[in-house]
Amino acid sequence: MKGMQALTVESLLTQLGDRTPVPGGGAAAGMTAAIGLATARMVLAYSVGRKNLAEFEASNTAALAELEAWRDEAVALAESDAAAFQVLAALWKLPEDDPHRVAEWHGAVLAAIAPPLATCRVCRSACELLATLPERTNPMLASDLAVAGILLHAACASAAWNVRINLPSLDDEDERARLAGEAADDVEFCRLRTAEIETACDN
Repeated sequence: MKGMQALTVESLLTQLGDRTPVPGGGAAAGMTAAIGLATARMVLAYSVGRKNLAEFEASNTAALAELEAWRDEAVALAESDAAAFQVLAALWKLPEDDPHRVAEWHGAVLAAIAPPLATCRVCRSACELLATLPERTNPMLASDLAVAGILLHAACASAAWNVRINLPSLDDEDERARLAGEAADDVEFCRLRTAEIETACDN
């Protein structure tokens, strides 16, 4: 599979829709986050340099760069998710008592959980930032800002599913509960911030 950055939209959609294990839901979550982040960056691109928003120039310029970095991170996490799944899938094919599977299993499961959990955290950070933007960005792009928030919430909720689906493969009940709680907390945080963003953008 080519790197996510190198795929055309058509190639990405075709690969997602094919009967192949990767890219799958985890990659879809990461790319949805990247699209939401790019949409939010557009809002700032149309806000930086405006005289009526001059007092926010420094903070908006910093936010623009932060969103761009998070967008690149989200794409990288989509790729990491696919790579981690392939490792785990290879172990699944081995007998449960195979020494290699036994030795590698826990680490592989955690490696599969890490990218979607990190995607949740990126979405959380981005939603926190977006909630501060309605009052300091171009009001002509209010709908785009709302769309960005909605996409990030959806991406977080989607990534959380990719955390939860792997949790039964962990033996430690406390570890499962901790990871599930972290993902759920991020989803709820994004939901609340997105609601705030939509309300602010609708005024």
